[in-house]
Amino acid sequence: MSEAVDPGTLPTVEGTGGSVDFPVMPDGVRIRIARFPARTESPAGTVLMLPGFTEFIEKALESIGELTARGYGVVTLDWRGQGLSDRLAPNRRMGHIADMGHFLNDLEEMLRLTRFNELPGPHILYGHSMGGHLALRAMHDHPGLFNRAVLSAPMAGIETGAWPKYVAYGLARTAVGLGFGQFYVPGTGPYSDKYRGFEGNPLTSDPVRFARIHAQIDANPEVALGGPSYEWFYSALRSLKLVNRPSYLSKITIPVLILSAEHEWIVSNAAQRKVAAMLPDCRLVTCAGARHELLLERDEVRRAVWAEIDGFLAEGDDPSA
Repeated sequence: MSEAVDPGTLPTVEGTGGSVDFPVMPDGVRIRIARFPARTESPAGTVLMLPGFTEFIEKALESIGELTARGYGVVTLDWRGQGLSDRLAPNRRMGHIADMGHFLNDLEEMLRLTRFNELPGPHILYGHSMGGHLALRAMHDHPGLFNRAVLSAPMAGIETGAWPKYVAYGLARTAVGLGFGQFYVPGTGPYSDKYRGFEGNPLTSDPVRFARIHAQIDANPEVALGGPSYEWFYSALRSLKLVNRPSYLSKITIPVLILSAEHEWIVSNAAQRKVAAMLPDCRLVTCAGARHELLLERDEVRRAVWAEIDGFLAEGDDPSA
């Protein structure tokens, strides 16, 4: 069982110094964007934080607070189809998108609306899980915009269990082709009690932080999201095929830190190692004792993760590094 969390103690965007906007994208979809100022007199830079699948801004507020205390301003969002951004399928509890490129279109608009390139540098890109994959695409598409990137358990590949990767790809393509694109991928479903059990969960070994995720959902059930649609899954696999090529990754020349979770059951650590080997300037660190949500882990794991991040970002401040 997870430990109880008092909803009255849950952090909020405004309570952590942030502000929220809901701009409308060119195709009419409303996106939720949040900005958080640095809490130091001299800014250390600006972090663009790209969340993972099912995530919402409140889930990252503890990590955002760590960054703003270190002097970084933070800009982040709820991707379309999740959080409090507009949902894209009649079933609001299904993670759905037709093409990962739509996420990148929203990112382009977000960069324009926030005038990200004019915010205090250095400009740091942080991406978790699906956001780590999209961060690779953003670095490829925007050479010169970002100075460094931290990828936390990035979606370099998806664990498909007993299904070989080629079988999963063929099944997803066939399902979409037959008109089942807005059906749940087998083994998943809407957000329900099966996602709330702490024992054996793939996200974190910290019961309090695990409980906080679900307390935030209870406080605002509109952010709840279950499993992905076939169309989301097929789109993700197509995007992975595009990115995971030497000719693509060789164009990403900035320093990249990849943080892998030792106990990972959602994304592929083997694929992360392959991506790290193809990037021109990349360090991969396996975080002992960690599950998928590295920054929502037990304090001793989080301290080690933050030590890696702090050391990596400090190298950018050292002209001899």
